Amino acid sequence: MRTLFIVNPAAGHGRAGGRWEKARELAKGLFSDMELIRTERPGHGRDLARQATADGVDLIVAVGGDGTVGEIVDGFLAVPEHVRHNTVLATFPAGSGCDFAGHMGVPREPEAWAKALAEGKRRRLDAGRATFRTEDGAPRSRHFLNVAALGLPGDVAVSVARRGKFLGGTLTYLVEGALAVMTAKARRMRLTVDGVPEAEAAYHLVAAANTSTFGGGMKLAPQADAEDGLLDLLTISDRTRAELMSLLPKAYSGGHAGLPGVVLRRARRVELHSEENLPLNIDGDADGRAPVVFEVMPKAIPFRL
Repeated sequence: MRTLFIVNPAAGHGRAGGRWEKARELAKGLFSDMELIRTERPGHGRDLARQATADGVDLIVAVGGDGTVGEIVDGFLAVPEHVRHNTVLATFPAGSGCDFAGHMGVPREPEAWAKALAEGKRRRLDAGRATFRTEDGAPRSRHFLNVAALGLPGDVAVSVARRGKFLGGTLTYLVEGALAVMTAKARRMRLTVDGVPEAEAAYHLVAAANTSTFGGGMKLAPQADAEDGLLDLLTISDRTRAELMSLLPKAYSGGHAGLPGVVLRRARRVELHSEENLPLNIDGDADGRAPVVFEVMPKAIPFRL
């Protein structure tokens, strides 16, 4: 089996390379035809995964956090379906957040991870696709495994990109989220959900979730299922800043669901328009601006767990 490990040495504040060393020795006993490449820049993982998939590599393992997994998924899905059908993806969680691995139950400890990988249970997972505008106004698409959102999450992603994850994944997102809430202002947006237009309304947050968590453990969509062929659509309408601040800690346990102004439902396709130039948060990255279309790609990812 041709196996490629794509390692992001910058993930988890540079700890990915070190954590991988122990797991790599275990992996050598599993795969006789094993190659390892370290990423050198943002987006490099996407390029490596696209080329490896086109070359017919059997298994591609993302070593890093959610950003690394997202790049590998995006590169994989850039290859035509009839070419990529023999390639399977996997991950070794070594980043600061690893929300996807946590949702799917992928072990973080090398021994447990190697045992699970050796068992080779394969599942077909859904992916999300966001189609949006770049900073210069050009159209672009990007795939995601966890959550794509805008409003407060978009503001937080911009701040994290500017200041970095100075307190690690979970604490950084919590602090940046609290800072964003202190100056929060609901934005006017128009949603079309599965082809049905809705009246324009003011929202603090609109999120399309494929899995349950993002932002280092925030359980944004507690019931999200990456195998149901649907996205969980979360909206938070206009609330006071005090109400938003009370929602923030509840989001880490999923306790925000069902509270006033918080609506969760399922959808296959969501179109969003706004007169404001709202930044997007895609799997934790600040990337692109509204208008945006979120849609599900059912069973698009063969994943070895």
